[in-house]
Amino acid sequence: MTEESKLAFQANKSANIIKSLCDLYGVSIQEATDIYYQSDTSELIEEGIADLHCRSDKYLATVIWDEHQEPRNTSDGTAP
Repeated sequence: MTEESKLAFQANKSANIIKSLCDLYGVSIQEATDIYYQSDTSELIEEGIADLHCRSDKYLATVIWDEHQEPRNTSDGTAP
């Protein structure tokens, strides 16, 4: 796979996951985009970790949504 085709595949995968977030959770395209790009999972997908890019778009959208719903812990271990 050429670098160009890899980038095209990643862009298409990201767009499909963002669309799935919109469809599954009723959020706007802007909110879904923010949720996607702020997730740790999106970084793993783009790095090709654990072959996440092979998973379905809807599955990955649910993983990212679950990650988004988890309260972020602060450095002292408490939720903000």
